[in-house]
Amino acid sequence: MGFDEDVDQLKRELQTPKLDAAGRKQATINLCNKLSELIQSRRVEFVAETAGEPSISIRYKPSSEKLASVFVDDDGGITFQAQGAEEESEDDDQEDAGYFPPFVQYYDESEFLEEAANLLKQGIAEYELDQEESGA
Repeated sequence: MGFDEDVDQLKRELQTPKLDAAGRKQATINLCNKLSELIQSRRVEFVAETAGEPSISIRYKPSSEKLASVFVDDDGGITFQAQGAEEESEDDDQEDAGYFPPFVQYYDESEFLEEAANLLKQGIAEYELDQEESGA
């Protein structure tokens, strides 16, 4: 695709209608189901949180500790947020928020689903090593 075609495609994508509250809730549930099918693990589970702002909690199964959240934005984009990212965002040292990057924005669901497994593998490996070293 040439430059002009890329611009035309982006314009069409930007003109897509915004999701209302019910649409975001349903999109969150659908994404949670897709994540659960894509990443079947004894280590991690995905829980759709639909009360209040819809999100997906990524929890470490053995301890039920929440490691991160995933939000469906009103434009259909996806935001990955590490647990504790809000508290650390006020610090000058924004290197990381625990075991994952503090915030990652994805253009759409398919981009997120392509990268989710690798993102989670790295963070969970670091989490488990930290837990083993601390004797938890």
